[in-house]
Amino acid sequence: MAITLYYGPGACSFASHIALEELGVKYQAVKLNLAEGDQRKPEYLKLNPRATVPTLVVDGEVMTENTGILAYLAGGNPKKGLWPEDTWHQAKAISTMAWLSSTVHVAYRHYVRPARYSEDESTHESIKTKGKQSFHDSLKEVDGLLKGREWAIGDRYSVIDGYLLVFYRWGIRAGLPVKDLANYTRLVDKVLARPAVKKVMADEGIVMG
Repeated sequence: MAITLYYGPGACSFASHIALEELGVKYQAVKLNLAEGDQRKPEYLKLNPRATVPTLVVDGEVMTENTGILAYLAGGNPKKGLWPEDTWHQAKAISTMAWLSSTVHVAYRHYVRPARYSEDESTHESIKTKGKQSFHDSLKEVDGLLKGREWAIGDRYSVIDGYLLVFYRWGIRAGLPVKDLANYTRLVDKVLARPAVKKVMADEGIVMG
């Protein structure tokens, strides 16, 4: 099986990159420089017309979006223990990923790329302010959901925990007081201690700050 992941360092594709490394399967990781527009080059758009990361190619078949990629990777390799065993927790995992991608990620995008949402530059600061506030509110909601829990879903590490690391890191970069979120911080510390996560961070050349 030939597996290729297209990613941007520190982007949301970080979650799929972690999942591949956790699985221990052979794969190729192709880095895109998002700041320079690699995701908009014709050769990449043939794979992913949305001009986003991640993109996973498995034996020539293309999968986009973390929700699909993580469900495929973890759900398709149940012996690795990265996906819940029972259908209730599987559904909770999908529900959580859908919320992270459609709400939490979008709030952050309003903060860092307000021009996507208005061509009127006079509105950009208000869009950024509201986006940052909404993003912070979402991180606080994650913290509440993690209260009394060792891991996000069920009683063991899953790909959801790696996905949550993405947003905690973005919170740091946005200057938010994420370390005040005790439950979220406790989870992140455990995720960061995992060898696969350490390797992916080194491979992508990213740090938490």
